[in-house]
Amino acid sequence: MNKLKFTNPFTIILAFSTLFIVLCLFMLLNMGRWLVIYDPIPENLDLIVTFAGEQRRVAYSRELAMKFPQSSWILSDYKNGYSRLLRKSNFNMSRVHIVDTCQNTVSEIDAVAKWIKNNQQKFSEKSRISIGLVSSPYHMRRIQLIVKKQFKNSDFSFHYLPVPLERYKWTNKMLKYWWRTGAVSRVVISEFQKIIYFLLIY
Repeated sequence: MNKLKFTNPFTIILAFSTLFIVLCLFMLLNMGRWLVIYDPIPENLDLIVTFAGEQRRVAYSRELAMKFPQSSWILSDYKNGYSRLLRKSNFNMSRVHIVDTCQNTVSEIDAVAKWIKNNQQKFSEKSRISIGLVSSPYHMRRIQLIVKKQFKNSDFSFHYLPVPLERYKWTNKMLKYWWRTGAVSRVVISEFQKIIYFLLIY
């Protein structure tokens, strides 16, 4: 009877280490495209949520608000920031709830959850609330991770509606090869760090 041959432990460790490095490299190379989530614009939106940041987010959210005039709009904004420009443009501010106390994306989503809880009467006749989330394309994956944690037991319909890529003068090819373009590589690395931080802390 042949004796069982035991594989050298060093060989096993080397094989698993190599596999781990290959997987990490694969994930890293695809990070740019993984960060971006684009849902189609739904037939209806009851609530639009705009995450704080550049003016493009507000402008695109306004387009959605005009497309869905019955929707409410939560705008995370810095004090006297883009909301002031909305007022000057004669936008109907009765539809807009300004949040200017948030420090990060987690606190923004917490504020959304609190607002929905305090305004349930607005949606009393709705069987399912349709919520559009607006931010930059590279921000959407982190938003999705936080939303899934915050609203894991809810029956809301979340739609990830980032500002169109072309408004940043970016292309899908730039995301695919994200390390080749300075502006893209900076945001990809930054988002990767923030996602790791969120997964470790929250």
